[in-house]
Amino acid sequence: MICCRILELRKEKSRDAARSRRGKENFEFYELAKLLPLPAAITSQLDKASIIRLTISYLKLRDFSSHGDPPWNRDEQNIVKTLKAPPQCRSTMNLVQDVFECHQGTHILQSLDGFAFALSNDARFLYISETVSIYLGLSQVEMAGSSIFEYIHSHDHKELAEQLGLNVPKQSTSLSSFSSPSSATSDEGSSSAPNPTRSSTPIMDRVSVMSPNPSTGYDRCFCIRMKSTLTKRGVHFKSSGYRVVQIVAHLRPQYTYSSASSSSSSSSSSSQKQLPPLLGLVGMAIALPPPTITELIIDNDMFITRLSPHLKITYCEPRLSDMMDMPSEDLINKSLYDFCHAEDLKKLNKAHSDLLNKGQVLTDYYRLMNKHGGFVWVQTCATIICNAKNVDDQNIIAINYVLRFVFHRSFIF
Repeated sequence: MICCRILELRKEKSRDAARSRRGKENFEFYELAKLLPLPAAITSQLDKASIIRLTISYLKLRDFSSHGDPPWNRDEQNIVKTLKAPPQCRSTMNLVQDVFECHQGTHILQSLDGFAFALSNDARFLYISETVSIYLGLSQVEMAGSSIFEYIHSHDHKELAEQLGLNVPKQSTSLSSFSSPSSATSDEGSSSAPNPTRSSTPIMDRVSVMSPNPSTGYDRCFCIRMKSTLTKRGVHFKSSGYRVVQIVAHLRPQYTYSSASSSSSSSSSSSQKQLPPLLGLVGMAIALPPPTITELIIDNDMFITRLSPHLKITYCEPRLSDMMDMPSEDLINKSLYDFCHAEDLKKLNKAHSDLLNKGQVLTDYYRLMNKHGGFVWVQTCATIICNAKNVDDQNIIAINYVLRFVFHRSFIF
């Protein structure tokens, strides 16, 4: 009896100690969550794993902003002092300007047709604006600290890795990468040979840090497909459950002091100058209009064309003649490549390839040749439209934005 009583007391004491330890732990997590730059309504609903993930992401973001080139050290003390100054010390115009600067970031995000984001050098989100919920229906809190590859179409992983300069090591062939004999024989017509591309380890766990080719520079512009809860499934065969966005970004190098740059410049010319390590990438994702859009406001500097999958023009709006010395009838049944400037053919070919693979694309700026000399700068947002009854019946609807009217009219190319 005495032994049983002692065991019960020990169990009760252990339970009390565990309860006290959990209480202290929950309190520390609660205090840590309050330090995050998020509304209290959000931090009060976070679990422990999310608090740790967001805390690590926030600490890395502070390092990303202060140690990058150029450093982002915004001086907020001057703004606060100005706002707290007596009314007679400041004019109405200065007060309006100070209030605007306090909310400048919010105004910029609201004016964008997309969302802003920052990636670490291992392709994880350090920051993503809350406007991502407007265009993709995704949560800012859930994406922060996660790998961008988790939200990208699997067929776009390779292109994204190349743009970021990430080396994805090929996983060694193992038993886990082979299909079992039962699964190989269960599918009729499937090959029994091992598939080396099938990997049990996700790509976000196999990437290294960013190390792009120096010749490519720091600027990036490309289109990828991102997960979207707002895209209706079954509407578009290329991007079901995804939305095409154009990424306009800049790789952010680490800040180097003048002493380090001077010492490197004084080194021998035979040794190649080392580029500073990259802290990550900062960019903006421009969401392209969904294929289901039925109404679109056409401005005076826009015109619509319909093309075949081979970029053969089948229809062009007559308003083209208001922007170029070329009637729309001259484009019918001709290839778009015939009117593209020779130096921009590579851009157009890349956009054409992305369009066929992803179903939608926003091209770079390219030049269309004018009939009587000169050219106009154009940017095109093209979408593949499929016939619901016949998948093979495809057309391309292109919205063309003319940036400026005819350049170099006296030159004939």
